[in-house]
Amino acid sequence: MRIFYLKTTCLVMIIGALLSANVLARESTVAKKTDRQEESVRKGRVSDSDGPLGGVSIKIVGTKRGVVTDANGMFTIKAAANQTLMVSYLGYVTQEIPVHNETLFEITLVPDAAALDEVVVVGYGTQKKVNLTGAVAAISSEELTTRQAPNTTSLLQGRAPGVQITQNSGQPGAENANIQIRGMGTFSGAGNNPLILIDGVEGNLNNLNPNVIENISVLKDAASASIYGSRAANGVILVTTKSGRAGRLNIDYSYNYSRQKATSMYDRVTNSVQFMELLNKAINHTGTSSNQLYSDEQIEAYRQGSSIDPDRYPNYDWMDAVFRTAPMQQHFLSVNGGQDGTTYNFGLGYLSQEGMLIATGYKRYDAQLNFKTNLGGRVTFGTNISLSKGGRYETALNGNFDGNTTEDQILSALAANPTFKPKLPDGSGRYASKAYIFESGNKNPIAIAENGGKTTDNYYALASSYINVDILPGLKGELKGAVRYQDGQSKVHVVGIPAYLYQPDENGEYIYNTQYNGTVGENNLTVRGERELQLTYYLNFNYTKSFDNVHNISALLGYNQETFKYDRLQGFRRNAPTDNLTELDAYSSAGQIAEGQAYEWAIKSLYGRLNYNYKERYLFEANFRYDGTSRLPTGRRWGFFPSASIGWRLSEESFLKGSEWVNNLKIRFSWGQLGNQNIGNYPYQAILSPVEYNIGGALQQGMSLEDLNNTNLKWETTTATNIGLDFDLFKSSVFGSVDWYTKRTTDILRTLQVPDFIGLNGPTVNRGEMKNSGLEVLLGYQNRLNALNYKIQANFETYKNELVKFGAREIDNGSGLIRQEGLPYNSYFMYVFDGIYQTQEEIANGPTPISALTKPGDMRYKDISGPGGVPDGKIDANDRTVVDGAFPDFNYGLTFSADYKNFDFSFFVQGVEGRKIYVREWGIAPFRQSSPPPKFWLNAWDGPGTSNTIPHIFNENYAPNTQVSTWWLQDASYLRIKNIQVGYTLPNQLVNKIGFQRLRIYLSGDNLFTFTKFFDGGDPERLAANSRMAIYPQAKIYTMGIKAIL
Repeated sequence: MRIFYLKTTCLVMIIGALLSANVLARESTVAKKTDRQEESVRKGRVSDSDGPLGGVSIKIVGTKRGVVTDANGMFTIKAAANQTLMVSYLGYVTQEIPVHNETLFEITLVPDAAALDEVVVVGYGTQKKVNLTGAVAAISSEELTTRQAPNTTSLLQGRAPGVQITQNSGQPGAENANIQIRGMGTFSGAGNNPLILIDGVEGNLNNLNPNVIENISVLKDAASASIYGSRAANGVILVTTKSGRAGRLNIDYSYNYSRQKATSMYDRVTNSVQFMELLNKAINHTGTSSNQLYSDEQIEAYRQGSSIDPDRYPNYDWMDAVFRTAPMQQHFLSVNGGQDGTTYNFGLGYLSQEGMLIATGYKRYDAQLNFKTNLGGRVTFGTNISLSKGGRYETALNGNFDGNTTEDQILSALAANPTFKPKLPDGSGRYASKAYIFESGNKNPIAIAENGGKTTDNYYALASSYINVDILPGLKGELKGAVRYQDGQSKVHVVGIPAYLYQPDENGEYIYNTQYNGTVGENNLTVRGERELQLTYYLNFNYTKSFDNVHNISALLGYNQETFKYDRLQGFRRNAPTDNLTELDAYSSAGQIAEGQAYEWAIKSLYGRLNYNYKERYLFEANFRYDGTSRLPTGRRWGFFPSASIGWRLSEESFLKGSEWVNNLKIRFSWGQLGNQNIGNYPYQAILSPVEYNIGGALQQGMSLEDLNNTNLKWETTTATNIGLDFDLFKSSVFGSVDWYTKRTTDILRTLQVPDFIGLNGPTVNRGEMKNSGLEVLLGYQNRLNALNYKIQANFETYKNELVKFGAREIDNGSGLIRQEGLPYNSYFMYVFDGIYQTQEEIANGPTPISALTKPGDMRYKDISGPGGVPDGKIDANDRTVVDGAFPDFNYGLTFSADYKNFDFSFFVQGVEGRKIYVREWGIAPFRQSSPPPKFWLNAWDGPGTSNTIPHIFNENYAPNTQVSTWWLQDASYLRIKNIQVGYTLPNQLVNKIGFQRLRIYLSGDNLFTFTKFFDGGDPERLAANSRMAIYPQAKIYTMGIKAIL
């Protein structure tokens, strides 16, 4: 095997050397031929129909030499007779003019209509952007790859209005980025994730290397998405990967190296004496057991010992111990070319990312092949193959296979006291659990990180092949078949870890205290294998016809069929001879557990589209899809999803056509219906679950019915309306769009509310309705100032959510959320914080507090209502009220890019305004399991008049201060500098000598600055409306990179 790798490496190096030599030889020959021609001065003037143009770029093709015209349109340049001038200016058609023996040039530029001919990918085809009647956002590969994020999903953030992306975690390989298009459409298990299609086949964005993407289209309204019917209720994202281009062989290589650090870090009390005194103070105020108090002797020992013997009396920062600055590197190599009707594009990628949290990381290998060839005459064959293998590692916690082990590790670090270090100070290497026996017991995160672990390997393949046939003039057929296969292999290796008290007893002995992850000396292993297999094929026919370029029609008709299968097998064993074995066979079969799961579904569809336009002025489009799914009961499996849209290009009317300032002006309207078939696999069937019965003193296996079933289920249906305006003004230097939409989802699936005495869970019924309405704005400006090209683009969106039909209201008391008709879904419902009680007299003269324990220094709440609907002088559940903030007021993004000669610069800003998040417990509340409090608690109330915003410090779940109230509801608005990048492209004269066509180097920074009022140490970008602070932070990424074309 080693010899094979050596041979392969040598072969690659030889091929690379030959290619480089070939390029060098060719460029050298060109250079010599050019040198034989004598250069002389050439002059000229550039103008358009209005007169001279200043700032026009004049370059000599094949070199980096160039000039720009002055204010009078004049230029002077040296060029040889056999060279060619390239004349370019924003908004005009680029011209290439052979020099020959001319010495004086008169050049007239004409407006560039290419922007109006831009083609956008839509369902099962493409359309000219100016003729679109639906709401479609297009994102190019250049926009995506300016950032250096390791996953594609997060790169879409802030790029298009109406597309909300929240990255909930910074854990490598498990970022959990959530995508919503135009808000939350349903509250059922059907979910709000859009359909993602890669080259026309359902796929996973996170398994796709961003470097292989050519463009992305986001279908936001019913008119553009209804051709995907029952799978498009939440919008559709169409990804097109890069294909080959006929011509010479091009080899592209890119490499970047990054350093990652947390965007924010928890600022906690890490001075042991300060911690001990604050905890004593909190216990005395709260009135909890005095057995938890630190003695004066213990406090004084740390006061004196921290400087004399810091190993025994430390001020330990556990967060600093578990977080680090971590490296990341990415390589990507692609080969592109083609000739004689055959093109190809092949790419290889590698990502290595260590986690900022110790014992976490991720590696990914990926490959992409796009191949297309003409089989002669009317037939074209092609194939697209995407392969990847990702490996993630993290800590392991006993009995926590599906849980978030990294979050638990962070929680353990938040809860650990500064009074002890990870290992005993005697140098034995034994782990410590806490300093003293009376302290709350928490896991030692270093011990967990250094023993056992969890690994997850994912193997992913997405392959499709297609045949396109030109049947008759204007009539084409396409047949495509595809397979998506995913195989996941996970292992959780758990080792029992003994832990001791950090402070020795009076005899100098360290006392054994506890164990982590089960019994000491016991180990266990859980292995899980999961597989997904999805088969897709479709056949469609497309007909286009133009009648004298006046009446233009196109029609599409197709058939689609998909099947999906999933299975899982999991095994558990314990007690291997040593702690480093990670195969089940090495463990005892006594007490072993095996379990599994499998399910499948299928869908069949007919779909079609009709387009008509009159002189590209009046536009009409209609789509339909007729879907049948196995997920609904017989007789209700088929659904029809139509849409219609119209557009009027005012710029093609006589009163605007030929206008110097209006290039394109279009209004559009659309209506349509979409479905949602992601409703579970057997929601209409009576499901039996295994149970154990005690019969005659022995447990017997049996089955029981858990849910009432409903055989009358039907589709969730979304009806959407959109009104839009598109414009390109002043030779397309100003561009943008405005969209207003409503979408209403009816027949939402939910569990019927039934009385407890029924003894079974309620059946699934179609009994919900939700509405979203919003406004989206995109505005951009691009121009050239002499040699400076620049572009700025901003997007803005705002939307309102309303739960229209739900049933009896539901309140989650622990999280402060309410589901009630007429309100946004999961609105906040809580007490309103109204300051701090300063004196006992104030308590006596005010409304009766919510807790009899209330004393000066505790939180005061507003008396809002009582049983009669008016304030009643008593704080109780009637005083909870709805509070805004469950959904943001608006989202926005801003990009700027510029290039000057060989330099380029860009930055990207993204933000959210008006969202609030309820955060409590570890990392915020003081002394949760004795966890060190954040430093803002140093400014807590400490006597009348000292504070009216931060209550007296308290311990654990102290009722007066831990009610679900607005004090814990934090403003999660933020503005984040997502990316800044500076690049330099080396001159061609230099890079050509070393065998390159192009060579660019750059520096980049991601998530550099965040402006927010959120709690210190917490990242405001998170998915959950209520959560702990123990979330894997997002990363600031500092990158240096290189991009080369051979």
